[in-house]
Amino acid sequence: MDKQSKKIIVKDLKESFENSSGVIVTHYLGLNSSELTDLRNQVREIGARFCVAKNSLAKLAVKSTDYESLNDFFTGPTALVFSEDALAGIKVIKNFSDKNEKLKFITGSLDKKKIGFEEFEQLAKLPSLEELRAKIVGYITGPHQQLINVLNAPATETAGVIENYSKKKK
Repeated sequence: MDKQSKKIIVKDLKESFENSSGVIVTHYLGLNSSELTDLRNQVREIGARFCVAKNSLAKLAVKSTDYESLNDFFTGPTALVFSEDALAGIKVIKNFSDKNEKLKFITGSLDKKKIGFEEFEQLAKLPSLEELRAKIVGYITGPHQQLINVLNAPATETAGVIENYSKKKK
């Protein structure tokens, strides 16, 4: 790899570090290409990015970012997950690593705070942002829907009585 290619990769990685609300460091030793492709697709579906990175380039890219504390973990076969919705990234990595033990969670960082394995496990159990939004909408619209049902009940009953009466006359 020539020097210009390395500069482009470092610049791209630095932008990813700067534009992410969460970064997950994993080791992928033993994953074959089809498994890596499957993982990349799952990560892409949630709007995140899975990146296999050369450790020396990742160390250069992480300098002067909020994720500089991850520098010591760039050893071995490192892959990074950059995510805007950090919980979604954690859930995908957790689900994939549960099915395939070759993917190992090493560490992560959410909003400038480094997380360990225990926190990773707890965060993976939390509902996603979409699930929380759906619950909130349900809580907001539930009482309104009940009010509409109550208000429509007399009209519905009247229509039922008229329908039964018209069937009786025939």
